[in-house]
Amino acid sequence: MANFNTHLAVGATVSGIAATASLGANLAQPGEALVLFSVGTLGGVLPDLDSDNSVLLQIIFNILSVFFAFMVMFKYAAIYSLAELAIIWLICYLAVQYGVFSIFRNFTRHRGIFHSIPAGVFVWLIVTFICYKFLNFPELRSWITGFFVFLGYITHLVLDEIYSVDLSNKKIKRSLGTAMKLVDLSNIPGSIAIYLAILGMLLLAPGPRQFVDTVFTQNTYNTLKRNAVPKNGKWFFMP
Repeated sequence: MANFNTHLAVGATVSGIAATASLGANLAQPGEALVLFSVGTLGGVLPDLDSDNSVLLQIIFNILSVFFAFMVMFKYAAIYSLAELAIIWLICYLAVQYGVFSIFRNFTRHRGIFHSIPAGVFVWLIVTFICYKFLNFPELRSWITGFFVFLGYITHLVLDEIYSVDLSNKKIKRSLGTAMKLVDLSNIPGSIAIYLAILGMLLLAPGPRQFVDTVFTQNTYNTLKRNAVPKNGKWFFMP
């Protein structure tokens, strides 16, 4: 399996390429593309939340705790004073750091259901929901932001599968197939739970119609194609 640095580097690279493509397709503005790059990179390390490495797990949860606390605080920024916002931030941070973290660590195992394609879909939907309900993102932007987290997530799973094949010694490791899976046969209740969670988030998240009609259309790809190379062959031309 790939190490943390590899996941971080490859996740950032894939997210950077995708964010650049979103600029070329007019799906995002420069500031939005930076956010997409950031969340995609974060998604690239999320599957390791179930890691047996306590240090790595603590680092990732530290990042998530801070992110979640600020996200909730910003939601109420126009309502409460700075002192009240600071208290909200602290409560949210401690809730994730010492509440969610403890529960997650006790009820997950490495390469379990959290290391799977449906888990990636669930994370996509919950990020979409959070962006729409808490950050007041438009529907399309919410879905694209969630998709970038999913993209990073899937990149992580693909890397783990690639590292399960040892080409130099021409052998396949026992970990092959434990990342890109649809069901965790060793944890059927957990597998059922993740699919029920997906259904629940589909009901809570905004409709995906605008996302599908915008991203998966020929017009989007035509725009990307037009912006792929300089017009009239004038490279680095400054008008």
